[in-house]
Amino acid sequence: MPSFGLEETMRYGATAFQGEISEAETASPETADEFAQHVIEAICHASVTPNVGRRTFERCMRALAFGSTARVGFRHPAKAEAIDRVWRERERLFDDYNACPDKLRFLATLPWVGPVTKHSLARRLGVYAEHGQRAVA
Repeated sequence: MPSFGLEETMRYGATAFQGEISEAETASPETADEFAQHVIEAICHASVTPNVGRRTFERCMRALAFGSTARVGFRHPAKAEAIDRVWRERERLFDDYNACPDKLRFLATLPWVGPVTKHSLARRLGVYAEHGQRAVA
């Protein structure tokens, strides 16, 4: 069973310890847009409550859909810049992610994805499901 951190416990409650994460959150992304949305969601949820992360993610995605910057929906300038970069470079990042044999190591190279967030993002992207066990950091 994977090890869940504080982020997942706050987001999913006690069920996170029971491994009841939905199928959608363990499936590998099929498009660059889907990949970028997972990364952006992980950035939005980093170090905040689940409700704040969810609202921030929705505002950022709305701004990006209208061709604006994530800064419109996000007060944190460094996180907004990271989100804009991920969205702008999503095709290349998705290709690099798919080509990389060490997915967890690749995730750590993404902007604003640190040592804790990379594990949360790996679960969202189905990295642990692909390996059938917890990946090694």
